[in-house]
Amino acid sequence: MTETHSHIFYPSTLNEALSIKNQNPRAVLWAGGTGLMGRQLGKTPGLPLNIIQMSRLSDLKKIRRTERFLEIGSGAVINRVLNVGQHVLPHALAQAMRMIRPSSIRNTATIGGHICMPEIRLNLFSVLLLMDVSLELRRTGGTRWIQINRLFNKTGEIQLKENEILTRIRIPFGNWNRQFFKSDGNPFLDGDKSISFAVIADIQKGMVNDFRMAIGNSGKYTVRSIEMESLVIGKKVPLGAKDISAIAEFNQTWLENLTGELTSFRRARAARFIYWFLEELLP
Repeated sequence: MTETHSHIFYPSTLNEALSIKNQNPRAVLWAGGTGLMGRQLGKTPGLPLNIIQMSRLSDLKKIRRTERFLEIGSGAVINRVLNVGQHVLPHALAQAMRMIRPSSIRNTATIGGHICMPEIRLNLFSVLLLMDVSLELRRTGGTRWIQINRLFNKTGEIQLKENEILTRIRIPFGNWNRQFFKSDGNPFLDGDKSISFAVIADIQKGMVNDFRMAIGNSGKYTVRSIEMESLVIGKKVPLGAKDISAIAEFNQTWLENLTGELTSFRRARAARFIYWFLEELLP
């Protein structure tokens, strides 16, 4: 529900924000506001009744690196993440961030807001999913960490507890020497056709040690086939024609069964992309 006049809270600390959220459970967290405004393109824009403006929370903007992971505050804007993490940010994730356009949006959009869009999985989600990213969720009186694959349930509904806020994103460093991200279409303007592909792989001495792939549909679903990935793992590269044919045939059957998750247009695009990637890019 939207109102002409909105009440905006400006907490200066995370604890204050959590307290306000506890007292106003239906208040909407506002960081960059790009997601909320993006969903209203072509419509008369409206604002929620209560807004918690998160821009003053410096704790949510911190970025730090350890030997094992890169940790990013949920309030860090995309361009700052790109600049600070330019030497350690996984290549596929950096690609996904740069494809958030126009570039001015990256000066406003935050990584936390990008991940937590309730109705749309945007660019970064599929890459973070493949990298087994952990999320810190906080509310008054409690903190928990979850894997990003548990943030949404099977029907695409966000699984935050009452008055819970995403505060940190922890990206583990892995041996991903093949990384690729591609997206087509604007998820806010081309809802039926926009699609994204994310692939990460570990190849050593001509052997695929690990392979992961996800397809995003800019709706509530990001699809991934563990069975398909297992067909690639253990293979020598470049893949032979027989292996490529077998994997492509498996994918065709798998994609045909995703009628609820992907439109026919997206399934056809995905089939072409997978074949192209296995034949041209994986080696």
